[in-house]
Amino acid sequence: MPRNYLFRLLTFNAYDDAKNDDDDGHEETYKAAKDKEFIVQMFGINEKGETASIFVEGFSPFFYILVDDDWNDSDMMAFKSSLYKKLNSKYWDNSIIKMQYVEKKKLYGFNAGKKNKFLLMKFSCEQAMRKFKNIWYKSGKNKKGEYVRKLISYKFKDFNTRLYEAQIPPLLRLFHIKEISPSGWIALPKKKCIRQTTNKSTSCNFDFTINYQHIIPLPDKELSVPYKICSFDIEASSSHGDFPLAIKTYKKLAQNMVNAYNDKLEDEENRSFLKRCLLTAYSMCKQPVEGIDIVYPKQDPSQKTIERKINQWLKLKPSSFEDTASDELENDIDSYYENTFDEGKKDFAVVDGFSWLAKKKKKTKYSKNSTVVELIGDKSVEIDTRINLLDKTLSAIFPKLKGDIVTFIGSTFVKYGEEKPYLNHCIVRDTCSKMPHVDNAALESYPTEKEVLLAWTKLIQKEDPDIIIGYNIFGFDYTFMYQRACELNITRQFLLLSRNKGEVCLKKNWKTQEEGLEENTIIIASGQHDLKYVKMTGRLQIDLYNYLRRDYNLTKYKLDYVSGYFIGDGVKKIEPLGDNTKIYSKNLKGLELGSYINFEEAAHSVDSYKNGEKFQIIDIDYSESSFVIKGHESPNMNKKVRWGLAKDDVTPHDIFRMTNEGPDERALIAKYCIQDCNLVHHLLNKIDVVTGYVEMASLCSVPLNFIVMRGQGIKLTSYISKKCREKNTLMPVLDRADSSEGYEGAIVLPPKTDLYLDDPVACVDYSSLYPSSMISENISPDSKVWTKEYDLKGNLIIEKGEKNKAGEYIYDNLEDYKYVDIAYDTYSWRKKNQNAAKSAMEKVKVGTKTCRFAQFPNGELGILPAILKECLAARKATRKLIPQQKDDFVKNILDKRQLSIKVTANSIYGQTGAKTSTFYEKDVAASTTATGRKLLTYGQKVIEQAYKNRVVETTKGKIKTDAEYVYGDTDSVFFKFNLEELDGTPIIGQKALELTIELAQEAGELATKFLKPPHDLEYEKTFLPFCLLSKKRYVGMLYELDPHKCKRKSMGIVLKRRDNAPIVKDVYGGIIDILMKDKDIEKASKFLKNSIKELISGKIGIDKLIITKSLRGHYKKPKQIAHKVLADRMGKRDPGNKPSAGDRIAFAYFENNNRKALQGDKIETPTFIKENNLKIDYAHYITNQIMKPVQQVFALVLENTKEFKKKYRTPRRWNNKINAIKKKYSDKVTCDKRIETMRNKEVKALLFDDFLTKIQNKRNGHSSIVDYFGTMGY
Repeated sequence: MPRNYLFRLLTFNAYDDAKNDDDDGHEETYKAAKDKEFIVQMFGINEKGETASIFVEGFSPFFYILVDDDWNDSDMMAFKSSLYKKLNSKYWDNSIIKMQYVEKKKLYGFNAGKKNKFLLMKFSCEQAMRKFKNIWYKSGKNKKGEYVRKLISYKFKDFNTRLYEAQIPPLLRLFHIKEISPSGWIALPKKKCIRQTTNKSTSCNFDFTINYQHIIPLPDKELSVPYKICSFDIEASSSHGDFPLAIKTYKKLAQNMVNAYNDKLEDEENRSFLKRCLLTAYSMCKQPVEGIDIVYPKQDPSQKTIERKINQWLKLKPSSFEDTASDELENDIDSYYENTFDEGKKDFAVVDGFSWLAKKKKKTKYSKNSTVVELIGDKSVEIDTRINLLDKTLSAIFPKLKGDIVTFIGSTFVKYGEEKPYLNHCIVRDTCSKMPHVDNAALESYPTEKEVLLAWTKLIQKEDPDIIIGYNIFGFDYTFMYQRACELNITRQFLLLSRNKGEVCLKKNWKTQEEGLEENTIIIASGQHDLKYVKMTGRLQIDLYNYLRRDYNLTKYKLDYVSGYFIGDGVKKIEPLGDNTKIYSKNLKGLELGSYINFEEAAHSVDSYKNGEKFQIIDIDYSESSFVIKGHESPNMNKKVRWGLAKDDVTPHDIFRMTNEGPDERALIAKYCIQDCNLVHHLLNKIDVVTGYVEMASLCSVPLNFIVMRGQGIKLTSYISKKCREKNTLMPVLDRADSSEGYEGAIVLPPKTDLYLDDPVACVDYSSLYPSSMISENISPDSKVWTKEYDLKGNLIIEKGEKNKAGEYIYDNLEDYKYVDIAYDTYSWRKKNQNAAKSAMEKVKVGTKTCRFAQFPNGELGILPAILKECLAARKATRKLIPQQKDDFVKNILDKRQLSIKVTANSIYGQTGAKTSTFYEKDVAASTTATGRKLLTYGQKVIEQAYKNRVVETTKGKIKTDAEYVYGDTDSVFFKFNLEELDGTPIIGQKALELTIELAQEAGELATKFLKPPHDLEYEKTFLPFCLLSKKRYVGMLYELDPHKCKRKSMGIVLKRRDNAPIVKDVYGGIIDILMKDKDIEKASKFLKNSIKELISGKIGIDKLIITKSLRGHYKKPKQIAHKVLADRMGKRDPGNKPSAGDRIAFAYFENNNRKALQGDKIETPTFIKENNLKIDYAHYITNQIMKPVQQVFALVLENTKEFKKKYRTPRRWNNKINAIKKKYSDKVTCDKRIETMRNKEVKALLFDDFLTKIQNKRNGHSSIVDYFGTMGY
């Protein structure tokens, strides 16, 4: 019989509980801090899928205090007494349960391995730990007037004590000390744990209590467990056919009234008109006003009541509501839904970076004595202000309205590792027929919404899933359900979703006593993520929408687009099969009989085959990796054709309509809801989200929900503190840096822009440059000896380092150590105009700084380099293991593991330079980039000097080289050899390519010989042809080792950007293709002109003109950001669909005849443009989208264009212009910029101006586009 219980950990619940108490620790107690204890509730699963709740006792939260080396036991007790006195409350007495001296190393400052004296302070509970930690903080306002907490030293016995490791949560400490993987396996010795078999406090199969010291980690156990995963999705009604709102105000009616007012009969008096509007809304009007939607109050009022309230309302003065109705503020519902818009069901886009004068606001002030009757017709008041004021006044007088309701809740349950759900469950409000063609289906129908919501609670309690997933559930579903539960007064019943029995999943604000959903905001590289969710103890929750926004840079995030993007593959072959079509493809994962697919044809941009038409799968043959679709279809196989899963979609309006029809129609909606749930399962499996999370959690020793809900900082804090603990080193608590100082970033060697048609350009790069630099130079906080800062004149202004009484550095020039000095330029942010009250800031060089780092004996390393060396070695070893595995499951685990190591290692350098980091050290970050700059320059010089005017022996005999760099950036050097035969004949084309690949490998090996380990300047690739436009922007045909195998590779050009219209990619990509493959400049020019002709002839569909941009949460000048203006406009048209931060907005430019119109007034959504027959602004697409990138390409080959040669018969006139610029500007950078500008203007004049002139003439009615093309000879 096994001696241990084995479980794989999933989630954790850490809290303070009253000692010797019979309750479960979830009710607030008011006992003194000493009578509380820190508890960790672990939730795990075994191989059979059985769940366990493990209450872990005995672990005490703690932190360290740096104290003077001569402190003794009496000093310790006196210090302890002073801390209690500082708190001045009996509540905290005796909550410090242990104090003892320990000797540890410090993370910051080199001291030759010396150990410092620290005071270890253990506390009864986490609450006490936090309270005592606050002694080292002071609250106040910063220079900007913001409320901040500043770290201070606490002085005792003339020594400034310092706080160490108080930033590490006790839960993570437990993992570090016991070496527990928070996503791995543990063993519970049966003789050491108590199993509760009766009166269990959780819904788990097992309840255990154990002391933390008896838990046994099992780091080598890899076995997967059958997590029970629930995917859910809701559908809601809509009283007016717009986006569902759980709580409604009168804003929709206010909008109707303002719009209807513009169409009312002139002779009708305002009072009479408004009365008719309101009676129409309540279905009480004999002569209804057109355009007024019906409202649905919670309780039906009598006509007499409504007429009385109308009379009251007509007398109201909106001035009493103006504090909440300015056009800068939204009403409460708008504000609430700002971050809950369901991007998964609809997507948008935006324009960034424009600068223009702020638009003058319309009058928002009005007479304080104005009534609503006068307000509605006052067109001098901005329309949004009128709407908001009417909404406020109507809501104050008239009955509260019914919100839209939850009508369907679909939930599908899958066991991890299995393909199909074991239960497809749907709860429906009202009667519902059996769902067609749904296996393992279960339907529950109820007459009321209250029963629907509570039935879902019972379902979750019954099935007890380990993981709950969905699509935008943190943005829409949870918030909507919670609001509806509040409206129905069943909040506490509905939220009994925890694995702890009787626990209501609400977050309580102990200051205000208010309860609500858990809220979290993450600001990372992909933008701001606002999460609102029901925190269910014992369950891991994953929102795939949030996951994809964080980790993938997609054009859209609608569920149908995302499912097609991930669940799909390239089409290898298409062949007819009777009346149907057979498709061959490598990967069929996610396909099922009856599923729908569509096809994409990709060239430079992507075209939807037959406008995105969906084709049903009628047969699948996994043995030959093929499937059959209905009908004869023939996508263009000359392009890259890809199939993608397509949702069997039902439009929102169909959902709203069919919900109110019959049981058969509701069955179709239920099936659709189930389909969406299972799509999320397919996405989770295809991307393998769970394995990635498990590996990252294991590496960084953080719970899985930290990976989901929090940013990078906590992961790296945990990882670094764990490694510091292994090395007997402590991390100080750092104050948030508030410095305006900066340092120089990565170097860029000035690009030699050109179109290299015959000369191959090779590239060598440093493997893991920054981690390797930290290792090679031992750059670490604990190896920094001193720093010296100089001004621009070379005067020493600041020096830091530990000195003796004689003023000498204690740890410099020690016998067993060597030292490395690294210098970098220092910068400060200063006003451009020092005399102006407000002025733009600029980065100004103010001096240099030298940092000295000790090089440890016997090859030992500082903390960070040692950690990085371990990471690089672990990743290398893991990658070697992958091809040796036969089991795909193990291969996938190892791949996710090496990826987690890579991400973590690359993040460590970045965190040293991040002011909010727990191990911020600017000198380490700056010295690392300085080393990187030095190495890049070294790579350039070695290659140029070693292959300068040299005869070299190759596999093709002796040849001449005259190497020169072409470009260099961060960790890569691009160069060409300028190859010649011994007689001076240039070597070009294929032979040059083969020789360049051979010599570039040799050059990388040569440079590496003189580098410190682990640096390796290795050959990466060779381009031929190569078009270098500017720094970080190039395109070319890439070869690696095989000179006969290539692919196109680009960086930073419009083909890579998603905020350009597809037409740009088609035009630009076509030009690049011609130059890369045909090397024909005239052909490229003709292609450009034909493309513009098709555009302005209206032959290009609007789908090729759509631009998408991401909406940020905050802009300093929102009225000057076009896509923000459009997003606001969309929100005013449809409050429920108001885009929120992170959404991508899709729009196109239309002709606005108002010359003063700003960018935000020139763009609209494609749907709005079609519905309102707006004219596309073709000139904008030419000048603002196509022209700039195309100019830069043709500017490189300007003198070789047919148009240039026709205009400049001889080069003298053009050369004179260039020489004039060179004469005028002595500074090379300025001179090159002026010449580049002139070349771009010349391209515009030669290739674009004729088109733009004719378009403007057409706009002014001077000629037609058709006439124009007749004269152009096309």
